[in-house]
Amino acid sequence: MTTPPPTPTPEAPPRRAYHVTPILITLVGGILLAFGSCVGFVGTLSSSGGSKQSTMLNALFAIGFFVGGLAAIVGAIWALGAIVAFFSRAASGEQ
Repeated sequence: MTTPPPTPTPEAPPRRAYHVTPILITLVGGILLAFGSCVGFVGTLSSSGGSKQSTMLNALFAIGFFVGGLAAIVGAIWALGAIVAFFSRAASGEQ
């Protein structure tokens, strides 16, 4: 006597991965970089009288500020896109 093959179990739908952690890291990291660069820039302006080293540091802080601001903007756009995608999937019942 042979046993019937086991019935296949239905596969669960693939779980959607939400990218909250990388979005938050990008957003918070950009804000912290911009804020720290701003504080460093103001600190070097008030502490030194315009030496070559302070001019180089000010340029570095200015670059850090703009890179941090750009990262914060990218993180905010990414977060808004993820929120819109989440609600559009929920409305279509795909989730």
